[in-house]
Amino acid sequence: MQDNNTKDNNQNNERNLSEVFEELKRARDSSVQNRNTQPRGSSKSNSIPSGKKVTKTKHIKIEKVKPKKQKAQVQRTTEPKVLKQSTPRQQDTVQNAQREQAPMQKVQKQKVAKQKIKQQKPLKQKVPKQKTPKAKKVRNHAFSGALRYRFDTLRSNKKKFRQFIILSIVYIVIIVALIIFIVSYISNKNKYVNPYGDFTTYEKNTNPFNISQILIDNTNTTKTKEKTYRDREIPYSTKYVENNSLPKDEKVVKQPGVAGLERVNIIRTYEGEDLIDESTSSIDILSAPVEEIVEVGTSDFLTNYNVHLGDTMYVLSTVSLMDAINNGTEICKITRYMDVVLLEVVGDWCRVSFDGQEGYVPASSLTSQSTTPGIVSQNKVQRIVSKLNFNMALNVKSGLTLDDYKRILSNEPKDVNKVLQDNAEAFYNAEQKYNVNGLLLVAMAIHESGWGTSAISIDKKNLFGYGAYDSDAYNSAYTFNTYAEGIDLVAKVLAKAYLNPAGMTMADGDTTTGRYYSSPTLTGINTRYSTDPNWCTKVFSYMTYFYDKL
Repeated sequence: MQDNNTKDNNQNNERNLSEVFEELKRARDSSVQNRNTQPRGSSKSNSIPSGKKVTKTKHIKIEKVKPKKQKAQVQRTTEPKVLKQSTPRQQDTVQNAQREQAPMQKVQKQKVAKQKIKQQKPLKQKVPKQKTPKAKKVRNHAFSGALRYRFDTLRSNKKKFRQFIILSIVYIVIIVALIIFIVSYISNKNKYVNPYGDFTTYEKNTNPFNISQILIDNTNTTKTKEKTYRDREIPYSTKYVENNSLPKDEKVVKQPGVAGLERVNIIRTYEGEDLIDESTSSIDILSAPVEEIVEVGTSDFLTNYNVHLGDTMYVLSTVSLMDAINNGTEICKITRYMDVVLLEVVGDWCRVSFDGQEGYVPASSLTSQSTTPGIVSQNKVQRIVSKLNFNMALNVKSGLTLDDYKRILSNEPKDVNKVLQDNAEAFYNAEQKYNVNGLLLVAMAIHESGWGTSAISIDKKNLFGYGAYDSDAYNSAYTFNTYAEGIDLVAKVLAKAYLNPAGMTMADGDTTTGRYYSSPTLTGINTRYSTDPNWCTKVFSYMTYFYDKL
């Protein structure tokens, strides 16, 4: 027995220390596993299975114990049993190694235990482990031991150890540089720059403020402020627009301008009763100005004839009124000296209105009163003559003036007794009084009196043979004191009984009877006034004669 121990000791001396550590680690791992997997109340088996080799150097016997059949069917192992007692030297060696490797073994045992527990089937009941302060200390000691072991292992490999040192230095330098950069950036960003420069370069103030005196001066003065306002006018602007409907360079205000109004808010500062400052605080617009729009004419045609749109112009020669420019259709004829109303200028054409009809005539066929002064009187005559026709209405005025009557009735060779010439005013007055065409009265007087030469006209001052009957014309005819008296009576009879229907009020206040009314024409008068069916034709011929004299 002694020889065997000696032999084992010699062999152990020759073994490597790392192998011893590995064997110790495996033995402890097996022990920890057995303790974790063994159920409560179970007993450890110290029996050694047959054929199991036991190392005498460690004095530890490793056995495989058949686990008892539990409900979870978990295999369990028993802790190795020490077979023999080792020598003191061996015990010291083993103890030292255990102390050095205890932390590392603890960690490795925990890892192995976790892996085996994962492989095993879970138990029905899991009993939580109670943590004690002692376990915490053991865990810290295990971590420090593991770290120290890793460091010793790294130091044993010189090449890896140098690489570790170099990398550590590089990382430290980078971290230090980064910290310096961040601190420098923050300090430069927050650095205050005085816009007035360095105060240390300024000279010392030789005239400092006397704060006490300033306070005394300010307390002795009384300044007041007043808020007021002043209203003032805002001028308006003017806009000019071209208009071809106006004579050239003529200006017409299309939209009158209106000045605006603004309120200027003022702050006045007084020192005592003296005004020392006045400033404007704000301006409020009370009403905005309205722009003035002025139209400027550009038409040379209107300028040459000195007319405007809507004015009356006259036709120099007979012209056709067309419904369109150039190739239009003729609406009617406009005779010489007739007046038209100018509506629009379209190039070489003018749009005009003639007796209610609108159309186009050449611009060259028109004239104005300013360019042709006598055109107005000629137009007047033409207007009167244009109304002459056999069926014309005779219960309206002819339009002739007193001068016109005197002119056409004067110096008439057939009026040997000057009856018509001397009574021109009577014919004019009768027309104005009863609205009877005066030339109708003249034509009837000439036809009935033979130009004032009949006995009835000379003896009885009756130019119309009024009241005369065919059986005894002379004796039955009315007698008047003057020719004017007979002219007035005949005009009234025509207006009251022949030319107007019943019920109309006449100029002298009398009322028409319409007793012999048929129509206000020569044909209508002839129906009841004369037994001669050609009476109307003969009277119309005399009317035409005097109309032509106009």
